[in-house]
Amino acid sequence: MPGLNLEPGHSQYRCTLVALFLIGISTFGLMYPVQPLFVTIGADYGRNAAETSLLLSATTLGIALAVIPLAGLSSRIGRARAMQVGLLTATLAGVASAFAGPWWLLVLTRGIVGIGLAFIMVSAMAWVVAEASPWAFGRIGGLYISGTTMGGVLGRLSSGLFAEVLDWRGAILVTSLLALGTGIMAHILLPGSTAPTRVVTRTEVRGPDPNRWFRLRMFLVAGFGMAAFVGTYNVTTYRVAGDPFWLGPGFTGMLFLTYLSGTLTSAVGGRWVQRWGLNRVILAGAVLAISGVLVTLVPSLIAIIGGHLMLAAGFLGLHSVANGGAARYSPAPSRSSAFYTLSYYVGSSVGGVLLGLAWDAGGWPASVASAVALLAVVA
Repeated sequence: MPGLNLEPGHSQYRCTLVALFLIGISTFGLMYPVQPLFVTIGADYGRNAAETSLLLSATTLGIALAVIPLAGLSSRIGRARAMQVGLLTATLAGVASAFAGPWWLLVLTRGIVGIGLAFIMVSAMAWVVAEASPWAFGRIGGLYISGTTMGGVLGRLSSGLFAEVLDWRGAILVTSLLALGTGIMAHILLPGSTAPTRVVTRTEVRGPDPNRWFRLRMFLVAGFGMAAFVGTYNVTTYRVAGDPFWLGPGFTGMLFLTYLSGTLTSAVGGRWVQRWGLNRVILAGAVLAISGVLVTLVPSLIAIIGGHLMLAAGFLGLHSVANGGAARYSPAPSRSSAFYTLSYYVGSSVGGVLLGLAWDAGGWPASVASAVALLAVVA
């Protein structure tokens, strides 16, 4: 049974919604400030699109490498404490990246950011599973995912705008500190856990498990979908920085406001699953995302914005229900969240480089073709 049994009417329910939303904001606010700065950073270091994408791929690879070992540790020390340790680690590494000199050190510090964020990611949804009422699980988990999309928007937007008045290093520094402040507020609001901390044994995990293939499918959805999603946004920063748009980092960062459509769909994804079923929601999200990518072939800034609104709404909506489902239908929620996160960020690491290579080889049409192929697997 859940520890706090959080649901509407519970004295700590609203605080929990706000806390999980803010945890999502701080997590992704720390992850993505480099993305709208790719062109500027690449120019400073003399790196092309595929090489510069390593700054984000290093973070996602750090997450992918750390989630499995950290899942067990999270269960042992307590999920709230694990999220606190992860927030501090990611913030310190983010600040260090703002002062990194050599290229290898910049990439390394961004990778350490990912290790810290992994601690948060494997703990957050498992905390929801342990503390939420089954009736409120979708709502609370959806608010966390909604917060991650908002954090992605704010992290990119703030770094792009700060880069206009400071430089890219100052932008990363300020954005990292803002994310830290948000995370501290979240942990002040987060209720204390009453669920017993229990480590699931290997025997239990290997026992009868009718949902194993279902979770495997959710992991594949995460990997292929995230590869297309992150890769598309990566190469978009190069497309809008050149002919005929010539946008600076501030306006490029504003392009990530299109994430807000995903903030809305991820918040209501749990309700849609109750009404139409998980498979239909995932299929609808994938079709919407593919349609959005195809719209961006039109050489117009309005089409690019509209296409990215559709892409974000489709992918982030299906991601919210897949992520929650993988944790909920598992005998070991932390472990399942870890494997989902592993798939998600392996996809991000590969997709960032893959679409960067497609951009270098064939421009935007090649990038679109690659993204559509990846999303077709999700559908």
